[in-house]
Amino acid sequence: MGVETFSIEVTFRFNHALFRVESISRGILEESMPEHSHGHGNYEIHYISSGKGSAVIDNSFYSVLPNTLYVTGPHVIHSQTPDKEDPLTEYCIYLSLDTKNIPDSKKSPLAHFFLNQVFWYGQDNQNILPVLNQIFHELTAQELGYLDQVRALLCQFIIALLRNYKQNVNFPTLSAQTTLSERRSLLIEQYFIYEYATLSLESLANRIGLSPRQTQRFLREHYGKTFSQKKRESKMAAALQLLSSSQESITSISEKLGFSSVEYFSSSFRKYYKLSPQEYRRRQT
Repeated sequence: MGVETFSIEVTFRFNHALFRVESISRGILEESMPEHSHGHGNYEIHYISSGKGSAVIDNSFYSVLPNTLYVTGPHVIHSQTPDKEDPLTEYCIYLSLDTKNIPDSKKSPLAHFFLNQVFWYGQDNQNILPVLNQIFHELTAQELGYLDQVRALLCQFIIALLRNYKQNVNFPTLSAQTTLSERRSLLIEQYFIYEYATLSLESLANRIGLSPRQTQRFLREHYGKTFSQKKRESKMAAALQLLSSSQESITSISEKLGFSSVEYFSSSFRKYYKLSPQEYRRRQT
């Protein structure tokens, strides 16, 4: 089974807050997921049903095993590497929370919980796998009323997610229409994930239709980072992927990443991850 993805726009209001689910995917992950982060109001929910691997989240290492559930919210830098012998089967839901006009915490405790809990990692104790499978059944079959069923199932999923957080919590809702700002955020994320070797502020500015100065302002407003910081994150994320999934020499990897020397690459990697490329590679074997 490859990765099966549904790009959807399912919106719903729950507990006085508005959510939008933009994509849902599941499948066997045999390649590393490069390090990346998401913009304001965006959350990625990961559930691992089988396999094993590791995740790097804000420069900390986590084990990823069956029944692992973790959530990465705005500006949380994360990557994931599957075990070569036992690759991960992952369910992933990408959603956004409308952060405008959210009621106070008494009327919408779930929305405020999301806003205050941008990262969570643990084991599912709410039996969410059957709910996820039913969501995929509805999206695949597309029988009469399937989107209403998906909305209801997503409400169940979110309640279970927050109960995993605190054992008894409630949950929010979704919104419509992709804005120009959101489209720019998607282009930015794709740019830093896939074009790590040739990153430049000018080429990114051209890509998203802004001047270099406006691009810097957009990055600060939506990611809380400068272009240089995002560039460093992108290269370090690609470094993890190449060190994990290839047998190339560290010198070759440093050249592929666009570093001027292997010494500069090694010192940059150690400064970022607190261990050398050689030490990281040994951990993967």
